[in-house]
Amino acid sequence: MSDQVKEIIRKTVIQMLDGSMSPNNVRRMALKHEEKIHFIPIRYRIIGGILQGLNIKFGNFIEQLLKNVVEMDTGVKIMEDSGKKIRLLFTPQTDTLIDTYITRRQLPNSPDDCTEAFEDLLEKILKIENAAPDGEREGIVKDVDGLFQTDDGLLVYTEMKYNDDHDTGKFVDINRKFIKTWTGLAVRYQIKSASQLLPILYYFNPRKRYGPIYVPSKNIMRGPQLFDRFLQVGYKEVIGYLSEIGDDPDILSIFDKMYEWVRNQELE
Repeated sequence: MSDQVKEIIRKTVIQMLDGSMSPNNVRRMALKHEEKIHFIPIRYRIIGGILQGLNIKFGNFIEQLLKNVVEMDTGVKIMEDSGKKIRLLFTPQTDTLIDTYITRRQLPNSPDDCTEAFEDLLEKILKIENAAPDGEREGIVKDVDGLFQTDDGLLVYTEMKYNDDHDTGKFVDINRKFIKTWTGLAVRYQIKSASQLLPILYYFNPRKRYGPIYVPSKNIMRGPQLFDRFLQVGYKEVIGYLSEIGDDPDILSIFDKMYEWVRNQELE
């Protein structure tokens, strides 16, 4: 892995630690814990809260790291909309079509293999949008996690997640957002065939919890699969450095000083 990627990881981790241990954050947590009766001393509860917050933020950190890696990778051409929150346009008819698809996939008699239904959905979306006047479309703001182009001209849209461990409701929302973002990008880039814009739902950790309920297996990648197919940066290199960063002297020093820092704060 390039030193540039290592430095991005290191700096982002330090920024997370600095923000979590800011005086304002400690005071906020102190006020929260003062209202609770507990045998664990309040300062230890604050440290526990800081660690819990860092654990939650780690998922967001991984998603941002993946965006940065894709942007730096020499194996693909990053598109301008990648990693941005942008306003996407599509018709109410398409919006309803996607919602109906999501609902039908939850019914007991829905086929286990969603490949045919998903591909049919994408073709119907393109048929509607390619025939619709611009005035019929409505705007919706979405995050475009990753959007890049391969050497052969294929556009690849990726929705990036750290773990496949979301609760049922959030899992449904992720898939709904994934399809609607693809739709808006298809309109934005004037896509005529679904083969021109590949949608990929990517999980950084290879652990699998949910099956291909809403998106076919060929449109889901886990662990090294995205790296192996499209990127020059190696998946093992990324996870290797993430595993080692806890032994970085600067990172260790921050954690070693954490309790002393909290202990000396005025919590009143």
